[in-house]
Amino acid sequence: MSLFSRALMRFQPSVLGGLTVRGNLASSRTIARSLVGLSSNRRPQREFPTSTLCSCGCGIHGIHTRGDRELVEFLQEEILAEKKSMSPGVPSHIDDFAVKGRDAELTLTKSFHDEQITITLNVNHTVDSEGPVEASQEADLRSKPSFEVDIKVGSKVLSFTCSYVNPGEALAEGHDQNEDVFGINELTIYEGEWEEDTYCVSGDILDGMMYDLLMNMLEERGISNEFAEKLSSLCSDYEHSLYVNLLQNVQDFVKRK
Repeated sequence: MSLFSRALMRFQPSVLGGLTVRGNLASSRTIARSLVGLSSNRRPQREFPTSTLCSCGCGIHGIHTRGDRELVEFLQEEILAEKKSMSPGVPSHIDDFAVKGRDAELTLTKSFHDEQITITLNVNHTVDSEGPVEASQEADLRSKPSFEVDIKVGSKVLSFTCSYVNPGEALAEGHDQNEDVFGINELTIYEGEWEEDTYCVSGDILDGMMYDLLMNMLEERGISNEFAEKLSSLCSDYEHSLYVNLLQNVQDFVKRK
C-alpha cells in the first residue's frame, strides 16, 4: 500500500466525517489536496535582504576586522586631540615674502631691486623633537627642512642650498657657531634651468670670509636668523595640518567614505 493510501485511511475518520458537499462527503480531489498540504515538509522561506553594514555596529559599509574597528576608534580620538593644537591656516606672508603651499611643498617669493628671490622647501620627513624630552613632558615637534634660495637676475640664478643647524652641531672651522640658526650647504650659479651637470660647491670648503659674506648677502635680502625661526614655525604648522589631514584620510579610507 502506498504512503498516500495509508495517509488517506488515517485521515478519513477525523476529517471526512465532518465534511459534506451537496449532502455527500467531500470529494477525493479536495481531500487529496488537503493531505498533500499537510504532508508536505517544504515551506517557502522568506528572503531577507543581506545587510552590507559592518557587524561592529558602527554603520560602516563593508566587512571589517577587529583591527579596523580599533583603528577607527583610535583615529577619532587622535584627530580630535590634534585639532586642538592646529593653527588656523597658512599665512599669506612672512615678513615681505609671499607664501604659497601645494601638498608638501611651500614656496616663498619676493622682489628685491632687480632680483626675484624664491625660497622652496618640502616638509616631508622634517619633524624632530626639540631638545631632550623628559618622561612627563610632551615633545615639542619642530619642522626644520632644508630649503633652496634662488636669486634670479634676468636669466642667471645664484642658488643656495641651506639647512638648519642642529643643537651641538659644529659648522666649518672659522664660522660663527653660536649665532647661526641655519647654514649654507651648497652654492651654485647657472643660466636658464639647472642641469644635473651644473657645478656646485659645498659650503664646508668655502673660504671662511667668503662664507660669512654670503650669509650677510642672504641677511640683507631678509633671510636672517630671525626669518629662519619664523620659517621653521610656518613649516611646523603646515606639516601639522598635513598630518591631521592624512589621519582624516586614513579614517575615511577604513570607513569606506
